[in-house]
Parts: sequence; C-alpha cells; structure tokens
Amino acid sequence: MGFGRSKILVLRFSPAIVWQPAVVYVGLLALAVGAPTHGASGQTSGAREHYEAGVNAYQRGDLEQAEEEFRAALKLKPDLLEARQNLGSTLGRLGQLDAAIAELQKVIAARPNSAEAHYNLGLVLLQKKDSAWAQREFRKAAELKPDYPEAQNNLGLVKEDANDIEGARKAFEDALKLQPQYAEARNNLGQLLAGQGKTDEAIEQFRISLESRPDFAEAHQNLGLALWKKRDFDGAAAELGKAAALGRPEALISLGAVLGEKGDLDAAIAAHRKAVELMPQDAEAHYLLGGGLQQKGDLDAAALELQKAVELDSQLVPARVHLGVVLRQSGKLEASAHQLRAATALDPKNAEAHYQLGFTFQRQQDFSRAVPELRRAIALKANYSEAYYVLGETLRQMSQQDEAQAAFAEVERLRRTDADFAEAKTQYILGRQSLDKSDLVAARNAFAKALAIKPDFAEAHTNLGGVLLKLGETESAIGHFRAAIDLQPDDARAYYNLALALEREGDTVNSQKARERALALDPRLAESGSTSHP
Repeated sequence: MGFGRSKILVLRFSPAIVWQPAVVYVGLLALAVGAPTHGASGQTSGAREHYEAGVNAYQRGDLEQAEEEFRAALKLKPDLLEARQNLGSTLGRLGQLDAAIAELQKVIAARPNSAEAHYNLGLVLLQKKDSAWAQREFRKAAELKPDYPEAQNNLGLVKEDANDIEGARKAFEDALKLQPQYAEARNNLGQLLAGQGKTDEAIEQFRISLESRPDFAEAHQNLGLALWKKRDFDGAAAELGKAAALGRPEALISLGAVLGEKGDLDAAIAAHRKAVELMPQDAEAHYLLGGGLQQKGDLDAAALELQKAVELDSQLVPARVHLGVVLRQSGKLEASAHQLRAATALDPKNAEAHYQLGFTFQRQQDFSRAVPELRRAIALKANYSEAYYVLGETLRQMSQQDEAQAAFAEVERLRRTDADFAEAKTQYILGRQSLDKSDLVAARNAFAKALAIKPDFAEAHTNLGGVLLKLGETESAIGHFRAAIDLQPDDARAYYNLALALEREGDTVNSQKARERALALDPRLAESGSTSHP
C-alpha cells in the first residue's frame, strides 16, 4: 500500500505568479540654464558645463558621476532648476529616496506648475511605497499636462496598488489613448487583467505590447506566465526563455517550473541551475533546483541546494520541509526531524510540515510524537490521504488495530475522488506496459510523469529506479530506490535493487546491508542473482 504517502517534491509547486509592472521614468529635461544673473556669466558658463556633463553621464548610465556633476552645477548656480530636478531623478535611481524627495520638492516650490517635477516626485514616492502621496503627484502631473501618457501609466500603477482596479484600468487606457504604441502601459494593463483572471484579454495586451517593442523583457515574461496559466507549456517556455535572454534571470525560475510541469525534468533542472548561476543569492532558485535534483534522485546534490536555500532565507519553510524529506530519504533521521521541527515552528499551520515531521518520527519509531503531528496535519488539511496512511501505519505498529483500519478506510475513500491518483496510476500502467515491451525509454518517461503528478508513488520510484539502473544511470537510480524505501519501508524489491546499485558504485558495505534487508523481507529474491527488479 505504497501510494498516497509522502509528498516528496513539488515540481508543480509553480512559484507564485508575479506580474511585472513597467515603471516609466521621465527623460531628462532639455539642456537649458537660462540667462546669466547678477553678472555671474562665468559661473553660469561653468554651471552649464557641469549640467551638460551630468546629462551625458546620466544618459550613459553613470549615475554617480551624474550626481556629482549636477551638484557641481547647483553649487555654481543654486537656482538652476533643471539641474535640481535631474539631481532629484538621479538620486531616486540611486535609491537615495529621501534626498530625492527633498530636491524635487524644492523644484515644485519654485515652479509649482511643472508637470515633470510632480511626475518625478511621484515616481520616487512610488519607489518609497507611499502610494497615496504618489497618486496625488501623478494626478497633478496629468492635470497640468493632459497629454502626458507616462503620468497616466504610473497613476494606474498606484491606483492598482491601492486596489482601485477600475481606476487603474481607466488610467492605463487613458495612457493608451494618448499613445496607442505605449508598450509599458499596455503591459501594465495586461498584468491588471491577468490579476482579475482575464487571461485571454491579458495575453492579447502582452502580444500587442511586444509588437511595438519586441525586446520588452517584462512583457515576454508576463506573456509566458499567462500562457502557462492556460497550460500552453511550449508557448510559455518560449516566452520565458526570451525574457531570460533579454536580461531577466528571474524568468528562469518560472521557466524551470513550466518545463517541470511539462515533464522535461532535465531541462527544468538546467533552467534552475542557470538561475542559481546568475542569481547565487536567490534562495528560491536554490530551493527549486534542489527540488528538481530530488526528483531526479540525486539526493546528495539536492540536500546541498536545499541547505543553501535555508542559509540564504531561514524563513523559507518549503525549503526546510523538502530538506527534511531529503535527509530522511538519506537515512539522516535526527537531522530530518531538526529541519521539520523548525518548519513547524516557523509556520504552525503548515500541514505538510506537520505531516513530514510525523512521518520522520514514525521512521524513528517515536510513535508517541508521530501520532499528534499526523493528527495535526489532518486537522489542518481534512483530505490529507498521505497523512491518514502514515497515521494508519503508525497506529498498526502500536497495535491499535481498530483506529488503524479507520485511517486506512479514509485513505481508500479519498483516493476514489482523487483525479491526480487516477492520472498517475494511468501513467504507471503505461510504464509497466512499456517495460513488458522492453522499451526502457518509454517506461522511464511514463514513470517520471507518474511521479510528477504524485511524487509519493512508491511503486513508481521503485520501477523508475530499476529502469534507470538498466540504463546505466546508477546515481539517479539509487535516489529513487531510497525514496521508495522512505515511502514504503517493507519494499523488498527496492532494497534488493538498491543493493545492486550500491554494489555497482563500489559501496559493498551498504550494498550487503540492503541485500540482507531485502532477503529478510522476501527470501525468494535470493534466486534472482544479479538481476534487477523494475
């Protein structure tokens, strides 16, 4: 009864879909310094030179140099408002938000009808998360300059942030009336529609945005996410790949998840590995790579990635849960319990964490602690068939037969309505049929699909491990045999094949231990010689 137990992996976990709004910065003001004052023509000339140097530095992306030049211009000519406004914009881009606000407020005090100054102040306030004030500034900019599409676009962003969905939509649409080819506003309208569940309309907006700006990475990413939501995996992968190529490495995280859900585990791992390479401090990237390696059966590598994820973000509960499972599959029960206790402490309402902790306690034969954790998991998730199963096994070992049978009966009831169970079982049967035809590649793909749907399918792990062993992928085979044993400790075939795989790797001591355990469970395996049992 090895099906419906531990939810080992989530390649369907799909990181939360985060739609990327495009914030538009107004360009620098035209070069203009005004007429000399107080006979200070030399100072004015020097101010002009610093001002122009600041503009050039800003345009080539050297913001520190731009700040220095604008300050130099203002030292020579404090009333040079163009330099002060561009200094404010530069400080905003450098993240010096309070200083940026102070400079832009000085500009507005001297020139209250400057739409650009109000706009740039709103932009800095948007970065500072002061949506209410930012909205006032963008609205003022739009009032002062009715044909200002950038102001309408960012007004839409702050309205959306304030949950004024209709107001945000109107602002984006107003921006597009002023400038129909405005790619950023169209992208933002698309993400607003996507957030409302209007995926088809969102896709249309993203596509139009890309028609006018084919290199718009955010729109490619958002289109990819929308296509993923429609389960168009090929289209989603293509768009997310383009976004990554255009400089959005975070798109690789979603790309990996899409490829995993599509069933292409190797490509998913490659995408997440690239994400880790480009974003080595991103905990989620390490977590997802660890999950893929876990499903691949490479438990040692998976543990390293998951441990790194936890080091980078100690609050990342899913990484702790998966690390706990990998450690348990590797036989490191105390370390597993440590990670899972930490996960339940961080998120007491996380049913998965309580279930996995209870499962680890059960493997430690610590039944008095296992039962409360498993019951807590069920209380948090009423249809948790995996927790019911392990609870039943635990109660059976405690000789509480009536309660054990009641738990097993609940497992069977839940399975009958579990669509994933049916789909995974179909793939498993296809895998067995392919094995009968000696088509190892087709069998591997079918068993892998079954595990992508139901990662807790012990028999699929055993069979996939056997196929991988025959294909010469010994390391991955070992991982799947250990996963099967973790899920179903009395699986004699898994122990026997693990013994063969470990022997092939030169680990004779542990190979002999696994063989002895296999023969203790099923003496008939002694007749098999060196033949694996997929």
